[in-house]
Amino acid sequence: MRNLTLILLLAAAPLTATTEFRQPLPSVFAIVDVSVVTEPGRQLNNATVVIRDGLIESVGVERVPPADAQVIRFERADGQPPLTIYPGLIESFLPVDFEIDEDAEIPAGRHSLIHPERTIDAEDWPADAIEQYRSAGFTTALLAPRGGLLAGQSTLANLGDGGLKANRLAGGLAQHASLHGRDVFGGYPQSLMGSIALLRQTLADARWQSSAQSAWQRNPSQPRPDWMEGLQALAPVRTGDQPLVVESQDALDSLRIFSLIDRDTNLVIVGSGREYQRLDRIAERGAPHILPLNFPDAPDVEEAEGNANGNRDVALEELRHWHQAPENPARLIDAGVQVLLTSHGQPSPGDVFAEIATAVERGLDAEQALAALTTGPAEWLGIADRAGRIAPGYMANLLLVEGDLLVESPAISEVWVDGRRYQKAALEPPEIDPAGTWDLNINAGSMGQIEGTLKVSGPPTGMQGSLTIMGAEAPLSEARVSGTQLQVKINAANFGASGTISINFDIDGERGRGTGSGPFGNFSLRGERTSNVPDEENRP
Repeated sequence: MRNLTLILLLAAAPLTATTEFRQPLPSVFAIVDVSVVTEPGRQLNNATVVIRDGLIESVGVERVPPADAQVIRFERADGQPPLTIYPGLIESFLPVDFEIDEDAEIPAGRHSLIHPERTIDAEDWPADAIEQYRSAGFTTALLAPRGGLLAGQSTLANLGDGGLKANRLAGGLAQHASLHGRDVFGGYPQSLMGSIALLRQTLADARWQSSAQSAWQRNPSQPRPDWMEGLQALAPVRTGDQPLVVESQDALDSLRIFSLIDRDTNLVIVGSGREYQRLDRIAERGAPHILPLNFPDAPDVEEAEGNANGNRDVALEELRHWHQAPENPARLIDAGVQVLLTSHGQPSPGDVFAEIATAVERGLDAEQALAALTTGPAEWLGIADRAGRIAPGYMANLLLVEGDLLVESPAISEVWVDGRRYQKAALEPPEIDPAGTWDLNINAGSMGQIEGTLKVSGPPTGMQGSLTIMGAEAPLSEARVSGTQLQVKINAANFGASGTISINFDIDGERGRGTGSGPFGNFSLRGERTSNVPDEENRP
């Protein structure tokens, strides 16, 4: 009963105050008197964007909206930043994890880590992640299977409502691989050497099967070659018609991948952020990089223990990486490597903007950064004729930003996917600082009262923390302050359910009360701050 209560309470849907309001299609809109970045390096002021039936009909300066259009005009008070429309961002690597099933039937001759025939199906749609990516301005993503050595083929989709059925753009975009799959049940392989050997053998088997089948087709009188189930899915990789996307854990891993994958393969690397350490070798191979931006925090030399000579115990390599990692994107681009930026590896997709802002400070050109999120991925994914720009005939995938996009915390007010409008709740300037530990009493209606603990830390403009209920703790996927209200979201998967938990908590001094909701109903809560320091027990 306890677990049932937890699931019913926490499998939550967004609150009315923070939910996104949707307009049905077909519809005609005219967004007027805005600045429009049609593509990196090109901007129109006092422009009008006309959207019809999910596509951009026109974009230009001082154009008269069509008579049948719903006109959207944003009033801006003196001193407010301008409203700018950008092309919807494209996520080049949104992983969908697949677990290995010990009881699953594996074809004869095949290993449980080898699944090149796997595809992203409707039931694999990562609904919880989609909402987070869309809120951060991503409107299209490459859904990449993950798990094992050869994980399968990715699917390209928009990030609107309706699941994969309503959003799928194309399948079989790329084959995805890693050198670091291990047999979770203790079998072979259990080492990097074994995994590389298994992957090399699989690629060789696929090459042999393709050649043997072709030879038999030319001369059917010879013995028919054995057929190894699933390996035919690697044929497009062998011919170069389908990219092979391989995840790298560090610069040496990239060199291992280069030695394993021949140059005729259309190789793409999901980078590690350490490419600068072997830049010459990486640039010489020239493989495009889908680049995460996971810059390390500054080493805490103040608390590092000194050795016998009084030196701080911080490794030189750690210091070098802290200093050079933010320069990695610019150095790769300057070396001629195609770079596509990804939010993969961030706690929340929106956190990537702070890293981009840091990279721009350290030499990355802002237009190149925007291109690595829009036109670059569109070209790589074969949709440059309908995505990555704001132009007639393109999908109406847009994001509206108050001010600039490539700043530490951009003020994204709206996101459009296929001409459907998703408005984000406007934030008021923070009037409170809710940092601390809050003891909560949650009224779940007929299910009674449930106690919980909410911990939040950091400045009101960029908070983090956790929610604990009945011993189960989950990190906050979003925490922000609007006026006197703390707005919180949590991925309910952390509590064994699906959906997003949303809480609006109005604070008055050391007390607060609020509401939350989910697919199984609404709830209310009240709380009291018991500490102004979230981890008081760890204070010196």
